[in-house]
Amino acid sequence: MKNKIFLYGQKEFNAARQLKILPENHPSNGLHGHTFKGGVKLKLEDGSHFSLSDLKEELSIVINPMDFSFLNDQIQNPSDLNLANELFQTYGSENLISAYISSGSSQGASYEGPRNSILWKKFSFQASHKLPNVPKGHKCGNMHGHTFEVILYAESSDVDHKTLLDLNLLSNSLYSELNKKCLNNIVGLENPTSELIASWVYSKIKASNNFISKVAVMETDHAGCSFDGENYRIWRDQKLESAMSYEPDGEIYGFGYTSRLYVESPLDKVLGWLMDFGDVKEIFKPVFLKMDHQNLKELDNLSNPSLVGLVEWMGIQLIPTFPELSAIGLYESEGNGAELIINK
Repeated sequence: MKNKIFLYGQKEFNAARQLKILPENHPSNGLHGHTFKGGVKLKLEDGSHFSLSDLKEELSIVINPMDFSFLNDQIQNPSDLNLANELFQTYGSENLISAYISSGSSQGASYEGPRNSILWKKFSFQASHKLPNVPKGHKCGNMHGHTFEVILYAESSDVDHKTLLDLNLLSNSLYSELNKKCLNNIVGLENPTSELIASWVYSKIKASNNFISKVAVMETDHAGCSFDGENYRIWRDQKLESAMSYEPDGEIYGFGYTSRLYVESPLDKVLGWLMDFGDVKEIFKPVFLKMDHQNLKELDNLSNPSLVGLVEWMGIQLIPTFPELSAIGLYESEGNGAELIINK
């Protein structure tokens, strides 16, 4: 099987709503507003010339009617998940994989169909830790601290908002347990890598909250890990300040691209991680140096000067020598980019 390419597009809109189905004393029961983010994920067919610009143009047509509107006039119960469902149905492409809505930086929902609807809730906490099993001299062997972020993902129909309310309660409980603590002193977190924090959180809440589907943990804004009960996945981001023009004879311009490498492999039982995030950065370094502060149209063997062509070119450079690599992402801006999913 061939590798797969997905396009992601996102657009902000401002709107007001009331969620009357929530308890009367809940703040969202009253009239309120958000700067929402709405986005879609599409699978590209082989040979397709459909571009991110095409996707963004189509997405604008669907989202613009919601901008500066009272959403209850369009949808009876305009929850994040119901809005994601509406976006999915209205966009309507046969290549559409999912649609999502976030009503802020800490919560949102995605819709892939009636049997695949996900709510997510994010919270942050401040804590210290050290990694006792790393090689001598590794900086993470020293006691240090982070502002951690945790995202809880839950399967939900969102009929009565109970899942959302439960996620809020779980987030508050976990925050109280983890915030301003030394993680090494918590039972089960004696070796608190991102991977083991994610599995610790997942196991802690899965037994009594079966709707939990995945937990993600980020120590920084450029690296993270997820665990779904069976598999671990890590990612590492880097900024690329690059010149580019997608038009054959167009003026050269450029982007502050964000690259993202995803890694999937068995957990190292001693170190407690899949791979050192620093090692991911080092493996990417030769490719990074070819792209950062460079004119990308001059890359050797770049046959297709487009966003999709760039992510495919990155795959050609990285896949042969990086067997743990599972996907590559390249984004022009938040929520707008392409991902190459590697067929193992």
